[in-house]
Amino acid sequence: MQIKRWVSDFGNSMCQHMVDGLYFELPSAIAELTASEADGLFSEAISEEKLLKNLLIKVSMDGAERYFKVGEKAQGYALANAHIDRLHDKSESLTVMITWLASIAYFQAKKQPGSKEQENVHIDYFLTLLPVWLVKRADRFASALRKMADRFVGEHQVTLLTPGWEREITVVVKDTVCRVEGETARFALKYDLELNLREEADVFKDAYAVINDLGGQSQDLSKLPPGLGMAQDKDDFASSTDQSYLHTLELLRTSKLMTHFTDVRALEAFILEHVRKREYIYMDPTTQEKTNFSECINRTLHNFAKVAMQKSLHAFQFAHGQKVYFVHIGGVNQVLQGYMQEYLDKTLGKEIASQYHIFPEDSRKLNLYAGEIVAKSELKRREKAKADA
Repeated sequence: MQIKRWVSDFGNSMCQHMVDGLYFELPSAIAELTASEADGLFSEAISEEKLLKNLLIKVSMDGAERYFKVGEKAQGYALANAHIDRLHDKSESLTVMITWLASIAYFQAKKQPGSKEQENVHIDYFLTLLPVWLVKRADRFASALRKMADRFVGEHQVTLLTPGWEREITVVVKDTVCRVEGETARFALKYDLELNLREEADVFKDAYAVINDLGGQSQDLSKLPPGLGMAQDKDDFASSTDQSYLHTLELLRTSKLMTHFTDVRALEAFILEHVRKREYIYMDPTTQEKTNFSECINRTLHNFAKVAMQKSLHAFQFAHGQKVYFVHIGGVNQVLQGYMQEYLDKTLGKEIASQYHIFPEDSRKLNLYAGEIVAKSELKRREKAKADA
């Protein structure tokens, strides 16, 4: 299998992938098994429709064979979400590597279901991202980005063990690139996926932009010059890790909701299901008894939104007369948009908030879309250079 572009955004809740323009995602969860546990995991073959939810792989690491459930199949495992309890260093994370290899195995099987027991996947150009906090921690941005990119270059081996889909896959990645989350999203604000300029980008022509990228574990901010230009130096990046969305939910769960939600993913999914109406009514699946958690959940989310919006408003200084637009992206901003906008309306007034604060549609995918735009543009540039040579 030959793949021109593979773009991955390894979020703390979800891993998002775009492969030659095709999108899919899976939960950022892994659970390691013994060989005997892996062998007895399934009782029958898995259908194509259920493959993504039933990923079981084997990899060789440090001379040992290791077995992993990945994605939705792993979510209920006690340690599958261990990475949310501390700052998740994606440049060294086992979760990142295992979910990536499982994603490749899934994609190959999905596209070539009747393929041989041994398969090859060649990826010409792989692009991924790192959060601002992790890049700023390094002495040089370039060294942190290169470290992450180098994890994926070269040859990798993965075996898909899901019944009915068994195969050994050799993955060869030719070129790898890593960019900064949030700052990279400017390309998706400026261009569409076909590399056409967006009319909506005109608003940034003479104005600064603050990209507020709020994910499951950190809040990363980037200050862009007029025209959605590239951030100039380290001072144009800010990051906050003292308020984590997933950790906030886990604290709420363990203090008030532990009897109803066995893990933070269950609570996260419950909020996502009910956030539009903000009525958090839990129904016991056995007794059908209803419990109203609206007060404690709404209070927690209002407080979270307040702190997050304050951080975005005060992260950077601007001179008198400079126009600034705030662009709120990332999975948490998309889920909690109503809470964010409500705080901004009360603090700034509805007119100012609606004019200068932008919540792009499908904003949780904006970094991924931007990566796809960068990858397409770079490969197009290379093809032109080759043709002109």
